[in-house]
Amino acid sequence: MIWEFCGLILVNRTKIPMNDQFTEPTHTPETEAQSEAKREFTSLTEALEAGREDGAAKAKVTAPELKTGIANVVHDVAYGLAYGTVFAGAFVNELIPGRVREGFTKGADAGRKAGKTACEKAAAALTPDSHESAPPIIS
Repeated sequence: MIWEFCGLILVNRTKIPMNDQFTEPTHTPETEAQSEAKREFTSLTEALEAGREDGAAKAKVTAPELKTGIANVVHDVAYGLAYGTVFAGAFVNELIPGRVREGFTKGADAGRKAGKTACEKAAAALTPDSHESAPPIIS
């Protein structure tokens, strides 16, 4: 066959038609081994027990790989979060002028002091005085 594409002439020199290449059945040792691996069982209990044993054996083989994969994903996510957080904080720290940072620091200190004072007042209001009698318990 001869094709022309954008001024180039392409020639197919193979003698085998393309369809024959894809319609031939493929027999690999893998598929033959899988068909030989099928077993026959005399009872449902025997089949379930064999399935449990096979599953446990495969789980013992794949569990370490899965565990390693999960650990790698968790490591990458933690690294990304830590890197992003520290980078953003350092970038913002360098971007904000010194006077603004000083204002944030003073505001945070004042907020802590006001919160501590409010907690102390609330605790004093909720704590009964020692000379007052305790309210009676109704039973």
